[in-house]
Amino acid sequence: MLLFKTLIVTLGLIFSSFAQAEQPLTKQTIEQWLNSIDQIQSWAESNEALLEDSAEIPDDVFSAEIMINQLKAANLYDEAEDIIQENGFDSPEQWADIQMRIMKAMISLEIEKEKLSGEIQAQLEQIRNNPHISDEQKQMTLNMMESSMKMMESMSNASPADKAAIKPYLQQIQQKLNDDEDM
Repeated sequence: MLLFKTLIVTLGLIFSSFAQAEQPLTKQTIEQWLNSIDQIQSWAESNEALLEDSAEIPDDVFSAEIMINQLKAANLYDEAEDIIQENGFDSPEQWADIQMRIMKAMISLEIEKEKLSGEIQAQLEQIRNNPHISDEQKQMTLNMMESSMKMMESMSNASPADKAAIKPYLQQIQQKLNDDEDM
């Protein structure tokens, strides 16, 4: 009987976590993330252990789990948790998940825009038809672009609700991320 009750409780928790995961991003969540990103990014950049660990991660592998594992490997999880909770999030996992969802939605919108405008195909054709680039350089450049496109495609599976939710904030999100790159 105890096993049956444990199984029921476990299944209930699993189903409730699925239901929670399916909730679209909200205005409040996006604004909360926007308000937190500067402080969190600044903190992350001030910790050399995180910077060292990030050099070991391949560019094409980016996930909330990797972000959390980096914090744990650098023994900075508790410190990150304090900062993240000061910014209104329950945990680093919640913050990382929201960040990934925002990034996926942004990338999805960008890919859709580029597909509609034909920019990607135009760039590929320009490289293929450039007489000033050797065949070897063309192939290397095309391979790099295709690899980047595959990575972006894998990140572009955002829900339509998440994409709709970030649209009004797209410029702010891009600005925050560009500011982070300039640091």
